[in-house]
This record gives sequence, structure tokens and C-alpha cells, in this order.
Amino acid sequence: MASTGLSGASPAGGRGKGVKGSEKATVHSFHDLVPALKTVLYDKSNMQLDKVLSLLETKTQLPREQLTYGLMGLVGIYLIFGSLAQLVCNLIGFGYPAYASVKAIRTAQKDDDTQWLIYWTVFAFYSLIDFFADSIMHVIFLLYLYLPQTYGAQIIYEKYLDPLIAGIEKTLYKK
Repeated sequence: MASTGLSGASPAGGRGKGVKGSEKATVHSFHDLVPALKTVLYDKSNMQLDKVLSLLETKTQLPREQLTYGLMGLVGIYLIFGSLAQLVCNLIGFGYPAYASVKAIRTAQKDDDTQWLIYWTVFAFYSLIDFFADSIMHVIFLLYLYLPQTYGAQIIYEKYLDPLIAGIEKTLYKK
């Protein structure tokens, strides 16, 4: 299996042990993300990725980290505003993991199989929670708005809506 170098927990319960690619870059906290990303971006053993990134660096005169951050930003913006954002999100969560799982099954090693089996187990659990999360968040927000203990509607009106409308009125009726 082609490792991304960003591995999680091992089947033995230790973090990063026994998982293929964990010797490259294990992420335990947000502070580990940049070094792990650089490890993946400058990994010469992934010749296809290195070739594409080298070509992009040459054409744009930007380092591959900046190109990657830009791409991540564009994907993030698209996930917020894009018309097919749910499809892109599903491709990120399902597309690559499905591809990597098939590749892992084809190898004789079992460590990579275990890594992807753990992923699919957590993915299924997350999907179950995600199914109900939208409704739960709506109810929590509505309760926040109307309960007298929180005065949520009043807070949102005074801090955000009233100043927004006042600013719009000032702009529209400027003399």
C-alpha cells in the first residue's frame, strides 16, 4: 500500500506502532501536522506526487507547501459554498480510503489491512452519529434561542443582526 505517512493508532493500541508508514510521520497533535505534511510532500519514494509537485513548483515559482495550503484553502472554501460540496466531502472520506483499502487487500502484509479496517469501523460509527447530528444541532440552537435562561435570540439580535441592519441602512441611505 502506498502510505500517506499520516498514520493513526495501531491495532495494539499504541500510537503509530505496527502501522505501515508510521515511521515517516505520526500525527499526535496539531503541532505535528506541518512536519507530517512536509514529510509527505518531500517523500521521494512517491515518484508520481513528487513529479507533479516539482512541475507545479517550477511553473508557479511557489514552494510545494504553499501550493498545498492554497489547494486546501480552495477545497475548504468549496466545502462551505460549493454546489457539490457533499460529493467532494464524500470523495475525501470514501474515495481515497476505498482505493487504499483495495490496494492494502492486494498486499501480503496485514498491518495495512488492519489500519484500513480500523478506519472503516470509525467511519461507520461517525456516519451513524452524523446521521442524527444535523437534527440535534438544530434543536440545540433553537433551544438556545428561546430559552429564558440563555436569552440566545436577544444576544444574537443585539450583537449581530441589529448592527448588521444598521450598517446596511447607513450604506443605503447615505446622503
